[in-house]
Amino acid sequence: MKLLNQKIVLFYITCLSVAFLSACAQTPTCEEGIKIIITPHKLSVCSGSEDKIFVKLLDKQGGPLFGMKISATSTSPTVATITSEAVSDAAGKAAFTIKGISPGTTNIILSVAGQKATMEVIFIEH
Repeated sequence: MKLLNQKIVLFYITCLSVAFLSACAQTPTCEEGIKIIITPHKLSVCSGSEDKIFVKLLDKQGGPLFGMKISATSTSPTVATITSEAVSDAAGKAAFTIKGISPGTTNIILSVAGQKATMEVIFIEH
């Protein structure tokens, strides 16, 4: 009987441990603070050309965030367009392609898990 009670207690401890570890999954909440690093932070290119920007996602402790969906938009799509979304790799990195449409200035807004970062893009004529 004593052995049966020990097995039941061990079972409950195991279940609680699994529940706790599941709650500590990779997906951070908005309150946790995701650091969005954009490289380069400002871009100047000729209209009609393409260029890449790179994004790195870090958690509060500076560790990379894997598998996070990053959305991107241009505030002036007549000036430039950008790849609409990407997913961060094991190093927390993702790449986006920006295509110049016409001369002007636009801001690129990158968002992930409710947090946003912005960069400026200036397109000039050839």
